[in-house]
Amino acid sequence: MKPIFPHNHADCVVCQQPFFADNTLQFTTVEPGVVRTEIVTTDRVQGYAGIMQGGLITALHDSAMLHCLFSMGITAMTAKLETRFHQPVPVGVSIVVEARWLATKRNLHQLSSQISVEGQVCSSAKSQFLSLPDTN
Repeated sequence: MKPIFPHNHADCVVCQQPFFADNTLQFTTVEPGVVRTEIVTTDRVQGYAGIMQGGLITALHDSAMLHCLFSMGITAMTAKLETRFHQPVPVGVSIVVEARWLATKRNLHQLSSQISVEGQVCSSAKSQFLSLPDTN
């Protein structure tokens, strides 16, 4: 099941355009508070030869965590985002991106995400998102 996202997010260059892969990002709800997608990255996201550019890895984490919130009916904006790079993310191979809701206190949501290749975590991130007024 694809999460619903607000109408004002329909033109997002990161997740609504075929930017990372040949298709748009299609996050599915794995369980409540967890979304996942599997894509094959193209050379459009390459930094060094054969390796995904770090800022784009961070953008992918950000998009995954935002879609996790969308899957819960929450519209929010990134307030804080920290990315860790454990090993290079190769281009041209299947990668799995998963985001998980951790907690909410008042209007601040904490999430985490990871990007893995063949079961090996290549990058992880933690974030805080601030709720926005309902814009659906």
